[in-house]
Amino acid sequence: MHVRFIRTLLFGLAVLSMSAASFAQVGVAISIGPPALPVYEQPLCPGDGYLWTPGYWAYDYDVTDYYWVPGTWVMGPEIGFLWTPAYWGWGGDGFVFYDGYWGPSVGFYGGINYGFGYFGLGFGGGRWDGGHFFYNRSVANVNITVIHNITTQPLSTTTCATSVTTAAMVESARARQRKKRPQHIRDMSRR
Repeated sequence: MHVRFIRTLLFGLAVLSMSAASFAQVGVAISIGPPALPVYEQPLCPGDGYLWTPGYWAYDYDVTDYYWVPGTWVMGPEIGFLWTPAYWGWGGDGFVFYDGYWGPSVGFYGGINYGFGYFGLGFGGGRWDGGHFFYNRSVANVNITVIHNITTQPLSTTTCATSVTTAAMVESARARQRKKRPQHIRDMSRR
C-alpha cells in the first residue's frame, strides 16, 4: 500500500512538471542583445479587420546573428483579440526571446517602443467595438476612403522606449500574468 502511494505521488509529480514545462519559453539565452529597432514606415492597412503586428529581431542560431522580421498587417484569429508583440528580455544569464501572441488584451511586451500604437505599455493603435476594429488614425496608416471605422486619439510616445528590459521588469510582469491567465493564441506563421 505504501509503495503504491509513493508510485502514484511520483507519477502525479511527473505529470505536473511536464504540464508546467509545456508553458515555458523554449530557447537559449544570447549573450549580446538585439540591435536597435530600425526606423521604417508602416505600410497602408490592406482592409477592414486587419491589425498591425510590429516587426522584431529574431535570432538565427546557425549563423549566430540576429535578423529582422518585418511588421505586417494580419487578420486576428478572433474578433476582439489583440496582438502582444514579441520581445527580447534579460533572462539572468543572457537575452531571452518571448514570442508574441493573440489574446483578449495586450500583455507585457518588454516596455519596447515599437511605434504605431505600441509605445511600451498597452496598445493605442485602435480598439474593438461592436465586433469591428476602430483604427486610431494618429498612429495607424489607414486609407480612410476604404476603411470608415476610425478614431483619432493623439498618444504620448514618451512612455518606456528601451530596447531591452531589466530582469525586475520582466519578473514583475510575469507575476502579474500568473495572477490572471487570459486565453492566448500564438501566431506560428511569423517564425
